[in-house]
Amino acid sequence: MLEILIMRASLLRERNQVTLPGEVVEAAGLVPQTDYISWRFESGEIRGRKQIQSPARAGAVAKDKVTGLLFWDGDITDEEAEDAALLANLDRE
Repeated sequence: MLEILIMRASLLRERNQVTLPGEVVEAAGLVPQTDYISWRFESGEIRGRKQIQSPARAGAVAKDKVTGLLFWDGDITDEEAEDAALLANLDRE
């Protein structure tokens, strides 16, 4: 069953901080200071979702012999690669 929460608005504060309503935190099962939320802007809406923390994957960082660029030599899903790329850009503000 799809549950929709009607909530109050959140104020965007300095440093682009937003406080989530307690009802949303509880319904999403979020844990403060532990969980990460990935954000995207799609069709005029801001969407956030809890990132699933997965255990470390087998593999290693390797260097491409032609380009010299580093890459992860191991199995990773497309969604995990996207989440990793989004996390890598969080501290660029």
